[in-house]
Amino acid sequence: MKAVAAYRGVLAIREARVLIAASAASQVGDWLYNAALLAYVFHATHSAVWVGAATICRLLPYVLLGPVGGAIADRYPKRAVLVVGSLLRLVLMLALAAIAAGHGPIALVLGVVALSSAAGCAERPASLSLLPRLVGEARIGPANALLHTVEDLAVVIGPAIGALLLVVASPAAAFGANALTFAIAALLFSTLRSHARPPARSHGAAAGLAEGTRTARATPFVLPLFLLVATVEFTYGAQTVQLVVYGSRSLGLGTSGYGLLLAASGAGGLVSAVFNGQLATSRRLTLVVVGSGVLACATQFVYAGSDAVAIAVIATIAGGAGLVCCEVVTETLLARVTPRDALGRIAGLFDASSIAAMLGGAVLASVLVKTTSLSGSFWILGTVAVGLALASLLGLRGLDAASRKRSEALSARLAIVEHLPITQGTPQLVLEQLASASQVCPLPPGVDVVVEGAPAHAFYAVVNGRVIVHRDGDVLAHIGPGASFGERGLLDNAPRNATVTTEEETTVLRIEGDVLLDSLEQAPMLTTALDRSNGGRGHIELPTDETALVDDPRWDET
Repeated sequence: MKAVAAYRGVLAIREARVLIAASAASQVGDWLYNAALLAYVFHATHSAVWVGAATICRLLPYVLLGPVGGAIADRYPKRAVLVVGSLLRLVLMLALAAIAAGHGPIALVLGVVALSSAAGCAERPASLSLLPRLVGEARIGPANALLHTVEDLAVVIGPAIGALLLVVASPAAAFGANALTFAIAALLFSTLRSHARPPARSHGAAAGLAEGTRTARATPFVLPLFLLVATVEFTYGAQTVQLVVYGSRSLGLGTSGYGLLLAASGAGGLVSAVFNGQLATSRRLTLVVVGSGVLACATQFVYAGSDAVAIAVIATIAGGAGLVCCEVVTETLLARVTPRDALGRIAGLFDASSIAAMLGGAVLASVLVKTTSLSGSFWILGTVAVGLALASLLGLRGLDAASRKRSEALSARLAIVEHLPITQGTPQLVLEQLASASQVCPLPPGVDVVVEGAPAHAFYAVVNGRVIVHRDGDVLAHIGPGASFGERGLLDNAPRNATVTTEEETTVLRIEGDVLLDSLEQAPMLTTALDRSNGGRGHIELPTDETALVDDPRWDET
């Protein structure tokens, strides 16, 4: 089966396994902790208001600080962000366990809950932005599907463990168990390689956040994808309120009705794992992402028109599958259309908008159920959600063509990388990573690709045409197709030692320096080839100053 083969390809990559396993541990702990927290607060206060406050304190920090977390994920090494975030939540969970054991004030409990969520606001943006680098662009769809699969398993496993601990032990034990999951996650995250960071383009988290917002507005398809997933999450949030009443009253299942429907939704998410990886690589991505979103939202109409348990369960399974499929394909698309060094900020904004929509859906559903009726709320919110999901089609026109064009361009760059003399014998994954971080740059004559004395940012290969290498007015070499330059400044972290200028119309392949340096740890033969090339014909090292065009990290903005 293609899906199984795709997942095996992802899991064959050690660092991908580590990231997914660490996320699984963290997610199980989060759902365990969520169940235990709400039960503990209700037992201590016997108040639904306090339970609602606990939910708000747990989710609101992600809305307010998610974009900041994304900026942090882009600004600092992702391994450090993941490890520090897990350790902070470990400490806060131990504090929460101590407060619960000592029957401390609920207000203090909610304060620690809010701090824990704030500490975790950078984890998901860091994971989502790191994943493409670990697996390569060709595997990002299956990799995202695997991440969502472990999340769906956590929805089932986490609350079950939390409920068991509340029965056999205490809330303090449940919070302590969550602390253990963060310890496991921190340990796993610490085994990831430390990836080189690209040159910073702004200073401070606030500047990074502003730049991420500008990138989201300027990048085609990003805002329509935000709208689509926010609509789906709005429906999910509304149904956390509606289905409690629907399961109890309409289905006649009492308090167990919502639990049954929640399990059905989780099962739908797991079922979708069979085909999500393949759908994320479909040639008709617009149909896939909008269709799955409409499927998730249209369940509102089924609930409004039927009180049969079997129909409700089938609809909920389908809705859960649609929700997860929409999220997986959207996250895959965002990873493809977003500039690599801004992906963490985009992921932070994406998460914040999704959670805000979910909270908004829950609040509005509560109002509509009270002021109209349960059936009325289903019809009203279903109509609005399906309408918004379909409206996103307007902003996604051209997505399929752009995706095909990007795929073809990536294949062309990969073919160039595969035929470079220095990459012979390099593992396929490394070749794909280099190709994903490369640009084909057609240049007119007289362009300084790199400039003597400037910082080294990238590595270059001449695809066609000719360049001249010169230093202090002296010509050192003329090099043509197949030759490469720029490695020495990267390897030595030193300024460029010569200037390279195009002699005629020339096309060069530009590979980001931080990705090349990361690749050396996975491909020792690449290091050897680069070292050999340093003294050979056609391989000379160089940097760039503020006037340089191609080697400047801002080149991809032109």
